[in-house]
Amino acid sequence: MRLNKSAILFVGVVIAASMTTGPATASADVPGDVLRIVEVGTDAMGADSYANRNREFVKFQNVSDGPIDVANVLVEDNWAHAKTVKGDAHTCNTYKIVDLPDNGTTVIAKGEYVTVFNGSRLGGDRKINGSEYQLFADSDTDCGTAGQFFNNNNDTAWVTKANGDVLSSYSWDHNGGYVFKP
Repeated sequence: MRLNKSAILFVGVVIAASMTTGPATASADVPGDVLRIVEVGTDAMGADSYANRNREFVKFQNVSDGPIDVANVLVEDNWAHAKTVKGDAHTCNTYKIVDLPDNGTTVIAKGEYVTVFNGSRLGGDRKINGSEYQLFADSDTDCGTAGQFFNNNNDTAWVTKANGDVLSSYSWDHNGGYVFKP
């Protein structure tokens, strides 16, 4: 049997790709440098209201070399993060990832994004543009002001493990920024 060079090269590329991609890293094992906050929405224009909660959001990206399991990853503000670190987790000002729409798992591929909005959306969570999962926390209106939990003038958005270990964070100390791109 005779093999041509193209076939051998193709098989080599497939084997190399499967070795470098490897299995998804479980969320408990996610190192702190593979999920990076790339955008934060704070201080919605106008008065904080139930209707403009989705102007507050955190968008992060998988910047690793392979897939990452984001099950049980938390998105929090300073207040909630302090409670998580103390082992006193609270449902206010915290969103816990439990599933991803159109995925069947909680694994995001290299380069994919997850955006967590404070509000809700008719139709629920969704995947857009083939690479961004949009999750809607439907934050309790009893938490924060009308369900908006980021402080307008200074706060920190945290992406953490369930035990409080930091995966990514972004802080601001000024008012009126609305959307920050670290």
